[in-house]
Amino acid sequence: MNNLLRCLFLLTAVLMSPLLAWAQDEESPPPSKALERVEQFKKIRLMEILALDEQTSIKFFARYGKHQRALQDLRRKQVQALVRVQALRKAKAADAEYAKVIGDLQSLEGEGRDAKLKYLEELHEILSNKQIAEYLVFETRFQQNLRDLIRDVRNKQAR
Repeated sequence: MNNLLRCLFLLTAVLMSPLLAWAQDEESPPPSKALERVEQFKKIRLMEILALDEQTSIKFFARYGKHQRALQDLRRKQVQALVRVQALRKAKAADAEYAKVIGDLQSLEGEGRDAKLKYLEELHEILSNKQIAEYLVFETRFQQNLRDLIRDVRNKQAR
């Protein structure tokens, strides 16, 4: 089973590589089938790990989806700010112009922290403390595994 998961993640990472190149575009491309499969897999694993019944599952994934959309919006704004930094570099802009973009990035970081705290508070209405802890561990491991797989794919492609 573990090898199957690694293969699934590896395949997804390979298919995600072109998406990383498009990350600087203002509008993100539609999610690929591989990304949709990974998201479906993630949801199924969350239901198993958290032992969610149908009603709790509906409530949880409604909040989860809302949180994911908010994070995507924040990431899009961060990418736009970084594109502005690149434009400032090319234009050899003054320090004051960089200060505004840095302020925007700091503000977006704060918004991200606030969104995560609000989301965790909302989860207390649905999940037990143990389930929230399990969710946090799962989310951290899932993201780390995805990063590791992308790194591994890039290393293999570079050879």
